Amino acid sequence: MITLEPICRFALLIALSAAQMPSRDASVSSALAELEKGRVLESIQQFKEIIRSNPADTSSYFYLSTLYTQMNEYDVAEHYLRRAMELSPGQGAHYYQLGVIRDRQKQWAAAQDFFKQALQLGTGNNDARVWRSLGDVQLELFNRDGALQAYTEALRLQPRDAQSRLAIGRFYLERGEPDRATEHLVIALQIDPSLRAAYPVLGRAYRQSGQLASAASILNKALETDASDQDSRYVLGQTLLAMGRADEGREELEKYQAIRKQIANAEASYKAALARLDENKFSEAEKLLNDAVRLAPAYGPALQSLGKLLLDRASADKALPFLERAVQSNPLNAASWYNLGAAFFKLGKTNEALTAAKNATALNEDEAQYQRLLRDVQQRLKK
Repeated sequence: MITLEPICRFALLIALSAAQMPSRDASVSSALAELEKGRVLESIQQFKEIIRSNPADTSSYFYLSTLYTQMNEYDVAEHYLRRAMELSPGQGAHYYQLGVIRDRQKQWAAAQDFFKQALQLGTGNNDARVWRSLGDVQLELFNRDGALQAYTEALRLQPRDAQSRLAIGRFYLERGEPDRATEHLVIALQIDPSLRAAYPVLGRAYRQSGQLASAASILNKALETDASDQDSRYVLGQTLLAMGRADEGREELEKYQAIRKQIANAEASYKAALARLDENKFSEAEKLLNDAVRLAPAYGPALQSLGKLLLDRASADKALPFLERAVQSNPLNAASWYNLGAAFFKLGKTNEALTAAKNATALNEDEAQYQRLLRDVQQRLKK
């Protein structure tokens, strides 16, 4: 099963948009079901199969756009969205999605305009989400009054929306009103206890209002849920120091600094390795990439670069474990799947190569070398 947690969480929001994008095709419902299960790659493959068999299926283009947006593939996302807009003009959900793309591209004035167009056209039950997104871009545009108005409207429409509670809670905290922030953040976590981003914000709110024991409790809970939550670890360390628990506070801050240093060193090694690759200093690059993945074992770009380097240097057997870890780290990276498929192919593992090549072409069907690998694998299987 191919999963990627941030996209899987967003998949639930995509499903909420389904009412805005009607389709009688049972295969669309099947693809959405895969998405809700967290099977993102499988869902992408199904949506593309639907488009091949029915090029006028608006909803599949829309869903593909939302998925590629989450994958930070904005040009691909906009390509699919524009096709959906051609097939079904005047849809509020389309303008909202275009606003999301512009927001991700940091084109906030354009995002604001598209969100307003979406609200004018209407997005049904998703209007609250549009208002929240409008509030986010208003903050980026330094319109704090407009942001508060947008968040308030989002909550009026959907009081049980955890993300809107988080947004307005963060707003009040940054405005120096921790008690008002706490009220909304507590409700957000009651609605959705898995909303990780709310924990460090609530911890800071408790700390600012002098509720140090509550701050420590909520931050410990955050770290129990996600030990890599560095924001919560830092605030916890500061809170423990303020409570007079100096040894515990220093311990958490030392962990924070050690992890931060480890990540920084991994990134520095990776960047240095890329420079060595540009200079054709392959042995030095290999050493630096090994250092990066030693420091950060799930660092996808470094794993992918090291695997590709070893593959290019005719060491497919050595490349294979790094490329397998690369696709585990990011199952929606087409280049990692391609290189994994090429490694399997060179090692004579044709069935595994076929799966990897299919995944690469499903994610990026316009890349000629991916298609070529898929054809080569299929031809070998026929012999």
